[in-house]
Amino acid sequence: MVVNHADKIINETRKHDILDGPTLHRHQIKQELIVREGQWAETWRQALDPEGVRPRQHVLIIVAPRSFGSTTLALDLLARHTDEDSDIVKLDADWKTPKVSRLPAEERHAYQLDLKDPGRDRVSADFLTMLEAHARLLEKLDSYLVLNVAKDLWADHYVPVQSGIHLVHLNEPPPAQSVVEARLRAREAPGLISYLQSVDKAKASLRGLDAVEAVRRADSLVLTWQEHEQLTGSSFPMDVPLPWSALDAGLAERITSALSDWRDKLDTLFGETAPVHSGKDTSLPLEDRCLLLALAVHQSAPMPEVAKAARDLQEKINVGTSGFASTTSAAFAGRGLRRRLVDVGAGVGAHDEVVFDQPGYGRAVLTYVWDNYEVMRDPLLKWLVSGDGSSGREANKHVVDAIAALTLRHGNVDHLVQLGSPNHPAKKELLSALLVEALQDEHIGRQAWGLLYGWASVKEHGATVVATCREVLNTPDVTSSQARMAMVRLRRAANSGHESSRNEVLNAFVEQAQQPAGVVRLLTEVRAWQQSGRPRDAGTAAFLALMTVPATTTPWLLSDQVPPEVDVKRALQELLGDITTAPDAIDHLTAWIRQSADDPASYARVRDGLLPVLRGQKIFKASMSLMQALEHVTVDGDRTAANDFWDRLVDPRLRTVIQLNRNPA
Repeated sequence: MVVNHADKIINETRKHDILDGPTLHRHQIKQELIVREGQWAETWRQALDPEGVRPRQHVLIIVAPRSFGSTTLALDLLARHTDEDSDIVKLDADWKTPKVSRLPAEERHAYQLDLKDPGRDRVSADFLTMLEAHARLLEKLDSYLVLNVAKDLWADHYVPVQSGIHLVHLNEPPPAQSVVEARLRAREAPGLISYLQSVDKAKASLRGLDAVEAVRRADSLVLTWQEHEQLTGSSFPMDVPLPWSALDAGLAERITSALSDWRDKLDTLFGETAPVHSGKDTSLPLEDRCLLLALAVHQSAPMPEVAKAARDLQEKINVGTSGFASTTSAAFAGRGLRRRLVDVGAGVGAHDEVVFDQPGYGRAVLTYVWDNYEVMRDPLLKWLVSGDGSSGREANKHVVDAIAALTLRHGNVDHLVQLGSPNHPAKKELLSALLVEALQDEHIGRQAWGLLYGWASVKEHGATVVATCREVLNTPDVTSSQARMAMVRLRRAANSGHESSRNEVLNAFVEQAQQPAGVVRLLTEVRAWQQSGRPRDAGTAAFLALMTVPATTTPWLLSDQVPPEVDVKRALQELLGDITTAPDAIDHLTAWIRQSADDPASYARVRDGLLPVLRGQKIFKASMSLMQALEHVTVDGDRTAANDFWDRLVDPRLRTVIQLNRNPA
């Protein structure tokens, strides 16, 4: 399989500076059922030629505010109005500033590119001037490019009519209710549309939402439906439209609350403490607010675990104060934990298991507190990253989801930077899991990649960067562009000069060496190191990892499968000649020889391949160390590999002067 990728290695290296991205399925794009109403319909018409068959120009620029859904519009337009045999590619803008020279141009392709990062994507007049020539090239290739530019990054540039570039502005999002209905159909839940249309209050709560928030509300509807099924134990088929007479009153009420984000209820629970006519205070005291937040994060869990999480949050809030927390007597005089849990919306099972099966409501609670209590953001983050739920090999999914929902809410990486600071000692597993979520986010993914790039050279962040990139590379559907960006950051971490980061990268590379796609990436890294004069640490780590590629009796690096562009002899000599890499190289060479020792033909091939390497003048000490390591490797009955290499490497005239230490221990 690796042999078949040899051409790909050369091509990827040659196109190293050209933007890349995943190829999307045209049929799947069309199934998204986007809304073309109002200005969206007019923008769609303006983007096409007078016949409405093809895009008006081979480069189309759509300027729109963030979260309006312009990317969805662009992809749908390309899917419906370019040739069926054209590949639709969503490019990843992995650059420091827009450059036309980095835009791809292949025959019969339809490219889409988002320019939304305020630090890297600002369009200049020079970029647009050079884009005119690129438009002519795309026309010759029968290819198209759509640039979706955030409105705040567009400085009202002038685009000449004859430039081959067509500019449209999208100033309104699509109608939110139509977006929600389309999303429900796409998620095969059209039956929920009847609930949406049955209550005026539900429809009113959708007015003014942008496209992204409308999609979130649709997903919240589906979640609410699933919650209701779990609570009632009933099945409500939603794959077909329902008549109003068949609507379930309880589900309708829950949907109305979900669409309103429970704000009326939360305004009451988080209001000022004041008695009502019945004598009961409807506003939650501090300890119950902490309890509700603990439920919002952990969902259903053992009662002691939820209680401890609530106490931990209260301690984070009360840092630096005295006499504020409840005393034992005051706590004992108040309501018991079971009663408090019931009052904040949870149930308690027979075995003290808290049942809080309302993740949609829980998410609304977290969002409400985050948006309405700015002073709570710092203690809330400290609580989330320090809880027991974030320990272990993998970060707790509920905690990661909660942090992601809050920190990614405002479309920037400020809170991710905060979580990586000494003031928020987030565990590596949790922070890397959160970063993986951020990298996949359409709105801040680019900023998150940029953050990883900066962190890669910082000792304190090296482990987090490597863990995040490992997770990306091990994702089954990782794109070539994502893999390349991950490898760039691993290379930067390896070349940072920090030994701990280099060791972490080496482990990640060894992991990559166990799969064909990873071998291709490592070969590209070694070839670039040997031919471009890059710093050596990443290249040597990649080569060390390739020494572990699974093979039979003949090591893979000594087989015919290695591309000729990789100089194995030179790499081995550099590794053996460096005191920092020689021990690892000797360990791998010993494993090679031991693995081939039982097959005379394979052993001879390995030995004869290594002898020219070991005769280098600068690696005499490494050669002696290798022969000592081979003392107990038998190759032909009673003869050891150490003796065999000794006889072939050391001149007979020097053997009385130079002695091999047979017992190095």
